[in-house]
Amino acid sequence: MIRPLLIAAAAASMLLVAACTREKGIVYALPYDEARQLLLATGLPPMVFGTAEPDWTVRTGPPNEIAWIVKRNGGELFRYTATLDTVDNAHTRVAVALTGAASGPGGDVAQKLADNPSIRALYEVAVEERVASALERRPFDIQRIAPAMATATVANLDAINRQFDEASAEFHRRDRANIEKAYRDEAAGRRY
Repeated sequence: MIRPLLIAAAAASMLLVAACTREKGIVYALPYDEARQLLLATGLPPMVFGTAEPDWTVRTGPPNEIAWIVKRNGGELFRYTATLDTVDNAHTRVAVALTGAASGPGGDVAQKLADNPSIRALYEVAVEERVASALERRPFDIQRIAPAMATATVANLDAINRQFDEASAEFHRRDRANIEKAYRDEAAGRRY
């Protein structure tokens, strides 16, 4: 009984440290202009949004912000915003924030993210790794986001199962419709 409590306490501590670090940002050994240029050339985290990368654009806001805006049907779903601050001539602090759109093609994404903290955490950890990999000039490391991916998967198993069930039912409906059409065509003497 004590062991699960210790594991839960350790996990809560890690989340608290991660949350505090996320608010303050991470300092990278790069001058501000170089960090900014690298981030402007950086895309979304790979393998987080499924097999097809969503539509997105990069915009700069106030002089020290870069935003990756994720879209569907031309409307904003959410955005990642990186805020860059000069620490000294050779170091830049980068803090990343995730903001969901209140309305648009995805509905109230801000509320959906608030209602599903495991997905929010996954998206945040993934973009932080994407930023870190770009600024550290290394490949994106999927292992660094694996715990968040596993947590999001477990937390959303019911929804994932529903999606598979719906896809399966649709496949069987189409398959049955194709078979019935083939029988009708054959009965009518049509051959292809």
